[in-house]
Amino acid sequence: MHQSMCRVQRGPFVYYTCRRLRVRHAFTTKYGGVSTGACESLNLGFGRGDAPENVRENYRRLAAELGVDAERLTLTKQVHEAGVTVVTEAQVGMGLHQPMTWQTDAIVTALPDTPLVGFYADCVVTLLYDPATHTAGVCHAGWRGMAAGILPKTVETMAQQLGTRRDSLIAVLGPSIRQDHFETDADVPTAMEQQLGAAVRPFIAQRGDKFHVDLQGIGVQLLRQAGLSPENTIDSGLCTMCHSDEFWSHRATHGVRGVQGGVICL
Repeated sequence: MHQSMCRVQRGPFVYYTCRRLRVRHAFTTKYGGVSTGACESLNLGFGRGDAPENVRENYRRLAAELGVDAERLTLTKQVHEAGVTVVTEAQVGMGLHQPMTWQTDAIVTALPDTPLVGFYADCVVTLLYDPATHTAGVCHAGWRGMAAGILPKTVETMAQQLGTRRDSLIAVLGPSIRQDHFETDADVPTAMEQQLGAAVRPFIAQRGDKFHVDLQGIGVQLLRQAGLSPENTIDSGLCTMCHSDEFWSHRATHGVRGVQGGVICL
């Protein structure tokens, strides 16, 4: 685990934070909610077979724990593409308190008191914050989104539309499946190299007829290429599969699971 990361436990709640992000935020774990069965207990996903009232109660409890307004929680839509949306006041509460109208894995904002939520259960969720301009974002990336360049596109959107400064922007890559456990067939590294070029080769290891991909390494490289400084590009170092006692891992559970969230709020 990166030295700036902290494990926080308050009663039933367990989540992780980063000392570098001086705003309310969290990478949630399984713990702190009311869900049962395969989604026990802080499941934040409506599409996992959990009772909707349990999921809503989980969000209410999470908001109370973080000291954010539950009515302003705004969610991403996981489609494994590279769309980025700027959240305006009219869109606050999207996905939880009003119907989802976007198909986007990354959302960014300059609005105060507006918690942004992205989801993970092996994929890489990155929280972004610029203390110079007080702007923030959350970005979900599986290998498809990473290959499509969603992280640099998020940085570009923040810079162009919110005035975010690349030299002060901080990005924290959250708990996610790491290279030792992210085993794929040849189609994944082939597709990633086709989109990102030969620069991804150092992050792909062949072991027999399988390949192991370092999504976090690729993400860090892409963020630095997008203008972030090395000291402001932080890999949490936490593996969801290694720590499947605390995190749902899609691979560890063969898809029978709940969903964690990366949350950030100005």
